[in-house]
Amino acid sequence: MSALPKPFRTIAVPTPAQPYLASRKKQRGIALFVGVVFLLLLTVVALVAMRGTLLEMRTTTATAKHEQAFEASEAVRAIPEAVLNDHVFNRGWPQSWGGTVPDALFDLNTTFANRQAWISLLNPSTTSGKGLQKFCSGGNLVVFYMDVNCASHTAAYNYTPSSWDSAVNLTVCSGGQTGSCSTNNQINGTINVVRDGVMPNSGAGGAQAQGYASPGIGTATGGAALLMQIRSDAKVAGNGEAITIAQYKQVITH
Repeated sequence: MSALPKPFRTIAVPTPAQPYLASRKKQRGIALFVGVVFLLLLTVVALVAMRGTLLEMRTTTATAKHEQAFEASEAVRAIPEAVLNDHVFNRGWPQSWGGTVPDALFDLNTTFANRQAWISLLNPSTTSGKGLQKFCSGGNLVVFYMDVNCASHTAAYNYTPSSWDSAVNLTVCSGGQTGSCSTNNQINGTINVVRDGVMPNSGAGGAQAQGYASPGIGTATGGAALLMQIRSDAKVAGNGEAITIAQYKQVITH
């Protein structure tokens, strides 16, 4: 009788499986952390770059609006300047505008031959609150050839441009467009005019200029020059605003 075979004996051998899996989990955790950090850094860089771009866009837009307002301020000032000569010569405004001078003496169609639309811009009857304004909140249109002393004026009135009374209010379209236009294309202008004094013309004496400065007394033969300060405030869409001031010299020879 043969001997029975010996049974197999199983020996448990430890394997490094558990430490290996723990190490892989730790590595995966570090990679996730590094990825999140890089993502945050990239987000910060993108936000900084976007902020700089937005700042540049706002600066460019503001500069463009300022330039547009400056050009508008220079342009609208020419509107009342075109009629100042007739105003000083006739000592008043046309009857159709609410003045006392016959329209024929102004010959508006000749004065504004190339700018017919300017007539309605200056006419206070065209649009309520626009055109020539009343002085001292009264019933008479503002005058530029004489000093106007209102009760609200202080001794420093002529030296404080921001306090000058409005002489002309108008709304025009940008880009030379005529007729009505949308709000985004409108230019709102306010023009102030103050008398800055008189000076004798070349060859004239001081008494001649003083004679003109006195109401009701005509100029002497040599004549004089009437000086005015014209302040123009223009506002465009997008909060663009510019204010310019220029001195206007009106030569009086009659």
